[in-house]
Amino acid sequence: MNFSNICVGVTGLNMTDSPAPGVAVMRCIKEGFKNHFTGIGFGYDSMDAGLYEKQFFKHVYLLPYPSEGPANLLERILKIHEKTPMDVIVPTLDAELFNFISIRKDLHKEGIMTFFPTREQFELCSKVKLHELGEKSNILVPKTSVEKELKKVSTGIEKIGFPLMVKGIYYDAYLAYSYDEVYRFARKIISKWGMPIILQKHVKGVELDVAALGDGKGGCIGYVPMRKLIITDKGKGWAAVTIEDKKIASLLDRFFLLTKWQGPVELEIIKKEESRDYYLIEINNRFPAWIYLAKAAGINLPYLTVMMAKGEPVKKNKSHKIGIIYNRGTCDLVFDMKQLEIMNMEGELHYE
Repeated sequence: MNFSNICVGVTGLNMTDSPAPGVAVMRCIKEGFKNHFTGIGFGYDSMDAGLYEKQFFKHVYLLPYPSEGPANLLERILKIHEKTPMDVIVPTLDAELFNFISIRKDLHKEGIMTFFPTREQFELCSKVKLHELGEKSNILVPKTSVEKELKKVSTGIEKIGFPLMVKGIYYDAYLAYSYDEVYRFARKIISKWGMPIILQKHVKGVELDVAALGDGKGGCIGYVPMRKLIITDKGKGWAAVTIEDKKIASLLDRFFLLTKWQGPVELEIIKKEESRDYYLIEINNRFPAWIYLAKAAGINLPYLTVMMAKGEPVKKNKSHKIGIIYNRGTCDLVFDMKQLEIMNMEGELHYE
């Protein structure tokens, strides 16, 4: 394969206090190919800061919002492909993955390759089925209740007890200690993401996280676990350190054996204080925003994803550096007003 002209597209360019993974994913890919590639960035809003990160992207485009469905997404991508041919596209957002799964075959027919979960895997690992997956794979999962109607939330509260987490189907999670808090958080989530609402027993302990890449056959190409050092008020890791943990490795083995997972995945885990048991609290069908930590620890998972998408042979690598720290920072991205106007008017920008 001629890596001098490979063109890779990445979505998820929001860079707020809870950033999307796209820029970090492209940073990994760029370093993996040692700059012998062209990067395309896909955003959903002209103020997605990653659209203006020209150190990573030569071309950037706006996509239709996920709520507009797979047909509109496919039409937009194919129009972009006519103008800027791409070899691989890597989606990085939970809310868009269903649409990408729906158009996978169409993308492949046009030569745009992918490597992400199947529809069956996507549904098996959804938040509403997490407890069921735990039972099948012998993985501990906190007591959970899925409520499809707001008026039935009280039943779930009685089942689980306080404190508990109130979660949306795609994003957002809030710790609640009372009925009033549950309903307030539930309404906030519903206004953004709709139903259902997931109620999950809060497990107090050490917050762990692992990014991994499944080969689609029950094996793991590579993984990097970390322990959160600083956690934001939204529950996101602001600083973390890479670790090695045999129990996490065992949990991952069971997960991949059951799901035959294909593509990127993030598992969020709590090591309970009293019992030191490991609880799986969430599965995300994409890489986390901290994915550059994995590359810094010696396993470039986004680069390997592109290689797998192209059908290139890769070596499994489960040996990462321990004690590598990331500490998220913020920076001011400065660009010309004309660029924002062009993005708003034309939905695309091209850098020299």
